[in-house]
Amino acid sequence: MNQVQSIPEPLDEARAKTDQVQRDLEVASAELGLAHGALERHLPPKDRNNDVAWAIRQNAALERKVQQAADELEQVTELLEQAQQQAAAGGATGAP
Repeated sequence: MNQVQSIPEPLDEARAKTDQVQRDLEVASAELGLAHGALERHLPPKDRNNDVAWAIRQNAALERKVQQAADELEQVTELLEQAQQQAAAGGATGAP
């Protein structure tokens, strides 16, 4: 019986960690978006050259990457939830 109860614990921990990382990524994406918007609004186009122009483009690219990572992590969280439900169902029926 102890073995059946230990199966969901790692799933619980993994799901909690993915939830936290997903929230962190979503906040980071929003903050990158705000920073990018501020640069676009407050930096005159004549000053957006060389390194500054590159930094603005990189900021936008990083915002997209962070958002994509958050979306993918959401899918992982859903898979963990399904595995957790399956483990709980198996434990409730006494199946290994």
